[in-house]
Parts: sequence; structure tokens; C-alpha cells
Amino acid sequence: MTAVNPTYPLFPIASILAVVMLLLVLTSSLVRQSWNIGVTFLCFWLLLENLTLAINSIVWSDNAEVRLYVYCDIVIRVHEITYVIKPMATLLITRRLYLISSLQSVDFPSRAKRRWNSVVEWTLGLAIPLLVAGPIYYVHQIVRFEVDEGFGCSDGPIVSILELLTIEIWAVLPPLVSIVFYYPKVVRMFYRQSRDIRSFLNSNDSVSRTNYLRIIALASIDIILTFPLGVVNIVLHITSILAQPGLSLPFYWGWDFVHSDWEPVSFTYADIRAYGAATLAQYYVSRWTSPILAFSIFGLLGLTSEARASYWRTICIVGGWFGWKPNPRVREGRTTLGEIEFGARPQETSLGDMEMGSHRPSFVNPAKPAAKQYAEHPFNRSGAIPESNLIEEMRRSSIDVREAEGRVSIDAETITHSISD
Repeated sequence: MTAVNPTYPLFPIASILAVVMLLLVLTSSLVRQSWNIGVTFLCFWLLLENLTLAINSIVWSDNAEVRLYVYCDIVIRVHEITYVIKPMATLLITRRLYLISSLQSVDFPSRAKRRWNSVVEWTLGLAIPLLVAGPIYYVHQIVRFEVDEGFGCSDGPIVSILELLTIEIWAVLPPLVSIVFYYPKVVRMFYRQSRDIRSFLNSNDSVSRTNYLRIIALASIDIILTFPLGVVNIVLHITSILAQPGLSLPFYWGWDFVHSDWEPVSFTYADIRAYGAATLAQYYVSRWTSPILAFSIFGLLGLTSEARASYWRTICIVGGWFGWKPNPRVREGRTTLGEIEFGARPQETSLGDMEMGSHRPSFVNPAKPAAKQYAEHPFNRSGAIPESNLIEEMRRSSIDVREAEGRVSIDAETITHSISD
């Protein structure tokens, strides 16, 4: 059977490429730094979501069969966590950029502030997403999971006012806090105090000015993607409910109603289209956001010189597992013209030494007679010529050469005078 999704196989290919790109970004040193924990959270969960999206679009490309129960249970939790992580990472990134620009330090001045910052970041980046994907989601989970033809297994919360306030709101609230409190201050402070911040970033080894600007750009893209799409997602949820005849939007449907029939359900592509264009658009928008965001992250953080060096180190490590050992000079990114063997390093000569005579150290000790030096020289027993004799011979040769040059110059002057006479 042919795939029902008109974007097939473009979407699974894009998702697989997104997984590879995010995996490469996670190996770079910039993402693994402690001050960049928001980007690390985003890349890790976004990688898992793109992986599950690729598998879903392939396995259920032409069917809506309910299967792989345990896998689908894991997938819906990953999707719920990532749904909260995307906007929450924006808040973590802009908050950390604001602290760096205001404190002009990557680290905090005291251990208590450092500990409090870790509590805040891990609460926003891990505790709240797990809380939303766990007990809060279960309150609104009307089915175990649903299988959509062409899209795969996905979560199945029932829309209510309480569901909008406890689950859907996380796509809007963190980016809104970033836009109102942190992002304008980061941009304004960066331009008003650009000289001080630039000098701080240039003198800091862990965060450079280029990386700082890349993280700002990533936060900007994340805000552009997550905040408007979060608003659109809420609007589509509400319109999809109100568009169905005889249905209204209650505050909560009730525990017994939500959990009375909890078996998985499936929907064909025709069923999804029958719910209206708004519902179908919601399916495409919610799924294509993750690969697009992954491509943006790789374009900003995955092509730096530090990232390329990390990729090469990873290739060398993986190649070593299979017996491939690159040349050390190639591994270091250097090329040489060949190996040259050098002897002892020659003494440096200056212009003053050439004009006034170089004073090089030797084994000759002027305080001792030449005969005693000859007797104490270590090479005398092996039959080699002592250095004192070599130096004396060189001095005699230089004197003979100078005398010969003097005689030649005198003879040349005599010949010149005789010719002129």
C-alpha cells in the first residue's frame, strides 16, 4: 500500500537527519558546558522526539493498526516532555544569557547562589516536564494512546479548560516570560554595554562573543517557533472541539468519564480529514516543528570550529574501535613535509656577536693549562682529538688566512702603483 501522508518519505528523512544533527551537536563542547544546560535539555529531548517521529511515520505510513503497546506508552510520554521542554528551554536560555550579561561572569559569586540556580534550572528543565508528562497528563488521558494513520501513535488528552491551563499553557507561558522579562533586557544590555560585555567575552575561555551571539539567535528562533505555534495550537484545539456539533468546552469532563474506557483507539487518514482542515493542519504543524527546530540548532551550533573538532575526535574514537588509527599529524589537523631529524640545537648568534666575535661556551677552561685539559678531557682515552686542540688548530688556520689575505692585498697595491708609474 502507498503512504497516505503526502509528505512521505520527506518527513521521515528530515526527522532522521535531525536526529543525526542533534547527536553531533550534543558531542560538541559548547553544549556540554554547565552554563548551557538549557540547550542541552532541548537537544536531548528533541533528539528523542525526532527519532520517535521518524519511526512512527515509517511503521504507520499506510495503516492505523494498534500495536507496539509498550513503545507507544513511551512515545506519548516523550512527546509530552518535549512539548514542555521546547518553550521551557527558551526560558532557561534567555535567563542564563541575562545572568551572564548582568553579572559579567559565567559562574555565580557564592556557593548558595550557585546551588539555588541549579535548583531553578533542573526544576524548570526536568522536574516540571516530568510532572506534566506524568500525573498531570494522566488526569486528562482519555485513552491509553491513539494511532493515527500516516502519523503513528500519539498522546490522547481530552480538551477542557483545565487541560488548557495545565498542559497547553506550557507552550505559551515560558516564552511569554522570556519575551517580557529576559529577552529585551539581554538585547538592550548587549547593545548598551557592548564594550564591557565584549571585553568580558573576549577574556573568558568558556563563552566567547560568537557563541554568545549564537545562543541569542537560538533563543530568538525558539521564541519565534514556540510562542506563535503554542498560541496556534491552543486555538486549533478549541476550534476543533467547537466545530463538532453538540459539543462544548467544559472546565473538566470528570474522572469517571475520562477513565471509563481507556483502551487504545485508531483513526484513519480519512477520519482525520473529516474532523476539518484545522485538525489536519494541527497534525502537520505539530510534527514539522521538531525537525525545523533541529535544523536551526545545527546551523547555529553544529558548524563551529569547536564542533568540527569534536566531530573529528569522535570519528577517531569510533574508528579506533574498528582498528583504524589515523596519523597523529592528521588527527591534530596538521600537515608536515616529512620527518626531519635535528641534532643538538645550535647556539643563537646576534648581530653584535658577528661584529665583535661570538662568545660561545666551550670545554676549554682558561684557568687550567692546556696539558692538564688534554689529560682530563673525556674523549682523550677514546683516541678522539680533544676540543682544545681543534680550537687551537682553527685559530692558527684563521691567522694564516688573514696573513695570506694581507700579502695578497700588499701585492695588489704594488702592482697598481707600478702600472700607474
